[in-house]
Amino acid sequence: MTGQKKYIGKLTDDAVMSCSRLPALFGASPWSSPNDELRKSLMARGAKFNSDAPIFAGNEAAQHGNNLEGYILLTGAERLGLKIDAEITERVEAFDIPLQGSLDGILYGDGRTVSTDPAQGIYCYNAESVTLDGPGVAEAKLTNDYPSDHPRAYRGPLQCQGLQMCAGFKWHAIFTFFRGTELRIFIGATDEAIQAKIRHDVLDFQSRLDLYHRDGVTDWYPAMNANDASATYGAAEDDLPPITLDGDVNTLAREMIAIKAEIKEKNARIDEIQTVIMDRMGLHDTAFVMDGERAVAELKWGMTPASKEYVVKARPPARAKSLRIKEFRND
Repeated sequence: MTGQKKYIGKLTDDAVMSCSRLPALFGASPWSSPNDELRKSLMARGAKFNSDAPIFAGNEAAQHGNNLEGYILLTGAERLGLKIDAEITERVEAFDIPLQGSLDGILYGDGRTVSTDPAQGIYCYNAESVTLDGPGVAEAKLTNDYPSDHPRAYRGPLQCQGLQMCAGFKWHAIFTFFRGTELRIFIGATDEAIQAKIRHDVLDFQSRLDLYHRDGVTDWYPAMNANDASATYGAAEDDLPPITLDGDVNTLAREMIAIKAEIKEKNARIDEIQTVIMDRMGLHDTAFVMDGERAVAELKWGMTPASKEYVVKARPPARAKSLRIKEFRND
């Protein structure tokens, strides 16, 4: 790791982008968005926000994965027939961009060129073959997903490309333990296009951090969905005046109003139809929908499950996750 900065006994710093957060920065994470990561880093630097939205800190699978990390790494290395250092006590940091990484392990390549071998559970997923040239990134993952022949972007590939950039390695192996029963090894080579995007996106992320500390302005990313928007813009500021929508956004707003009106009309029609069908079913709980002599669907009119009485815990106000519409009449 010549030329890399080393931090003995320290973990990655939330104030700086890290390799494990790259999937979220790329918009590829199911649990976190680019805005979540920006808020996380700004808060680590002392910024305060009016959002109570939780920041993802891992799930049960991740906890089990941490507990089984050593076993997964050693088992994968044994299958590859390579030596591994699974007790890393330093973090690595890229010398040209503000990106940090924490290695699960370091594999010591023996110069072999390997190809996909399903019988051994080995898959070269981003190249026909990969040469195990010098040290390589070892990453352990655990998932309840069914085994696949290609790792999901958020389960190792993006993280490992970043770790290669930080450590100066040419290849990586993702040891993925599926459903507690099957270990598959995904071996990847350097992906210049992905690493170029990492470099661009990390520098862009850092520029947003710098802007906040220079001017006190947060340059949020475009929201990925309504939940992301409500978490990002946690509360409206009472002293701000209403805005007038224009251009494409105004066109989209009018489309939304029309669609909601159509949905309301369709739901009313569904209610009318259901009422007629329920009258026909009476005390029966099942009815078949026919196409001539063939049943094409089954309708069930069951009972709702009983529920226990409970008290709803008080909670502070939060930004709504949908827009209310009040149309103006022009007559």
